[in-house]
Amino acid sequence: MKRPPEIISRELVYSGRLVSVRRVRAKYYDREVVREVVEHPGSVAIVATDSEGKFFLVSQYRIGVGEETLEIPAGTLEEGEEPRRCAEREFEEETGFKADSLRLLAETYTTPGYTTERLYIFVGRASTAGVLRHDVDENIRVVRLTREQVLDAVRSGGIRDLKSIAALLMSIFLDDV
Repeated sequence: MKRPPEIISRELVYSGRLVSVRRVRAKYYDREVVREVVEHPGSVAIVATDSEGKFFLVSQYRIGVGEETLEIPAGTLEEGEEPRRCAEREFEEETGFKADSLRLLAETYTTPGYTTERLYIFVGRASTAGVLRHDVDENIRVVRLTREQVLDAVRSGGIRDLKSIAALLMSIFLDDV
């Protein structure tokens, strides 16, 4: 393996509510490069099924892509929050159900080329009613799909969110949810 680059400097160029951006100067052997790095606190995503084996998904409008997407419940870690607690909170807020038996399926990077975001993927079951608490910018509709409907939605492009595709396929084919 080649040696890692020498970091020359890190300059904060933007600090927002959710993310910050740093300009990083680095030296790879004899060549200097500049990269922008989006610093993110981390996130969770939850693949959960109900007592009938149907998967919980949420449909919501996403400003970043300018359209409604079908995704698994997910959210951002709050400062000092443990990933499991965040998963419990986000699942209940977005679906109105409590996730009864969450366990970590994978710890991943969303896009390691330009962001520090680490994504914790959990799987579990949901059967207990909780409290639905959408954020002000969330107009969420809960959708429940069978395994075959999920696979059809992935095949047809009905689910285009990559974290959801990866997590659902991992849970179906590797974890036997």
